[in-house]
Amino acid sequence: MTTRTQPRTARLCGITGLAGILVIAWAVNAAPPVKMTADVALIEDLTAESQGLLTSIEQFLATEESYNDRREQLKRQAVQIAIFAQALAEHVDDSPVKTSAPGARNAALELARSTSFEEASQALPNLKMAVEGKTRGTPAVEADWGKLANRGLLMHAMKERTEAIRRALRRPKDPDVESRHAMAIALMILSVHGDTRTAKTPADKSAWQETCLELQGHMSKAAMAIKTRNESAADHFRLGMEACDKCHQKFKP
Repeated sequence: MTTRTQPRTARLCGITGLAGILVIAWAVNAAPPVKMTADVALIEDLTAESQGLLTSIEQFLATEESYNDRREQLKRQAVQIAIFAQALAEHVDDSPVKTSAPGARNAALELARSTSFEEASQALPNLKMAVEGKTRGTPAVEADWGKLANRGLLMHAMKERTEAIRRALRRPKDPDVESRHAMAIALMILSVHGDTRTAKTPADKSAWQETCLELQGHMSKAAMAIKTRNESAADHFRLGMEACDKCHQKFKP
């Protein structure tokens, strides 16, 4: 009896230990590249930008024709909502949408991955409900930032945001809105940070991720400077673009 019980106990301990290791490994992999604080992005900016993108997506889905015309733009906007939702879910500050943020992330990703007007239209109500702070189910808070979005989509979206910042620096109109372009880039680059496919060596991977964090830091600072009309906004944006150029020259993403 004893000889049978001991191996079984040992096997159970081994299984339990393995499960623990897998949980720890997932937690490590799911950790955001930086701690989500107000220095990275403000709660009110994350929620306002998510609402603004949702309004735009609703307009794209008004008709099948408008969806077909704006399909790629809709995908870019949906993945940005997913990233903002993940930031809200992991933010150290509380918010009315913190609990619903993981659901918003999942609904936004479902919308981004849809392949037809019908699929996108079916995904929209869940996204709208979650962005508005209504919960449905209990999806995990943790997510792998490197798998939140296709890097090609994000590169295009960051280019759009970059051009918007340049226009805003030349002729500022609404600093609250304009600052959110820099915030969006700061968060999108955190998703790119986890996608190290073009890094062939450990040194390359380290350089890739260091440059991503350098860009994030300058864009987060640029966002705050634009919002407060601080003259340092142009300098932080320039330094961020220099980090971006350095990355493109080395890795050609």
